[in-house]
Amino acid sequence: MAANPVIDTVVESRADVAPQLRTLLLTDLCNSTELVEKLGDARSAQLFQAHDRLVLELQHRWRARLIDRSDGLLLLFERAIDGLGFALDYVRGLREVGREHGAELQARAGLHVGEVLVWENSVDAVRLGAKSLEVEGLAKPLAGRLMALARPGQILLSATAEPLAHRAARELGERGELLVWKSYGRWRFKGVPEAQEIFEVGEPGLAPLRMPSHTPKAWRDLPLWRRPVALAAETLLLAGL
Repeated sequence: MAANPVIDTVVESRADVAPQLRTLLLTDLCNSTELVEKLGDARSAQLFQAHDRLVLELQHRWRARLIDRSDGLLLLFERAIDGLGFALDYVRGLREVGREHGAELQARAGLHVGEVLVWENSVDAVRLGAKSLEVEGLAKPLAGRLMALARPGQILLSATAEPLAHRAARELGERGELLVWKSYGRWRFKGVPEAQEIFEVGEPGLAPLRMPSHTPKAWRDLPLWRRPVALAAETLLLAGL
């Protein structure tokens, strides 16, 4: 098969990319398909247009680079506090957009700081269908695991993102002083070798501020003596004694 010089150039450029430390935010609109069925095509189009205007406004406010979008968003930031600011404003903004269009609009979000490979594709590659900006690295699926674990309206942070955002929370002004920061202990994620401590950050009255539920791809890393089987064995032993 004949080589395509445009595609070959894109592939070669990836090998020259050096890792960069960045903040990644992944979000997912909850029940978006059900919303379309409930509202119909015309009303749901208006709703998603308002959603897109909100995203554009927040991108400018929090210096975000939009990498990908579908039912959710993948955004890149220089600083963790900018990613958290975007997530907080996004959660609040979705409620307002939903209220204006007679719908409940919520998203789950995962925020992580880690090394990624970032490169820009050529104009020719974009013309062929490539994204203008690409991001790869273990930090990306880890942010995705956090996002998938979150409840609707919940913002989950990794152990690398939480202290960076917490120290800079004063930059959020008065709202930063009202935020609730909760640790949910260490969790195991499918495909991630080490257990990860996760945190929730949210505004009272808006955030769930509740322990996430286990999923097939994420579960709490409990000590052996606290696991259900061990607890049941201890109960039987005590009953026998």
